[in-house]
Amino acid sequence: MRAVIVIVSLVLIGIIYHYIPMQNVVIASSLVIITAALIAVLIYLPLYLSSIKYTVTDTEIIKSSGVFLKFNQSIKHSSIQYTTVIKTPMSDKTGINMLILHVFGGQMSLPFLDLSAVREIILLSGSTGGEDV
Repeated sequence: MRAVIVIVSLVLIGIIYHYIPMQNVVIASSLVIITAALIAVLIYLPLYLSSIKYTVTDTEIIKSSGVFLKFNQSIKHSSIQYTTVIKTPMSDKTGINMLILHVFGGQMSLPFLDLSAVREIILLSGSTGGEDV
């Protein structure tokens, strides 16, 4: 069965190569790739970044995100084993920091936080080391 699929694919590729000039294929595929990249950068990425929401209560941390598929994660403060903070060189000005909460059996990453939010979440979760951030 696989041999038949390979032979049919090769025949189709040969027919396409014979009837469609490769220059047109390269131009068309380049336009498709550029269009997809522009849609991802100009439409999807801003929608995704605006959909990220964090809620910190007295007992848990809730993260919700997603444009087409909505994801909700929640972690109880008591289940956090340790935290990891990833800071960028200009993190005071850009707010591009990530807090990773390690729990039993998994982790939750909280990207795009400013340092004050990172400190507050660490202190509310009861983890130590929030003063160093």
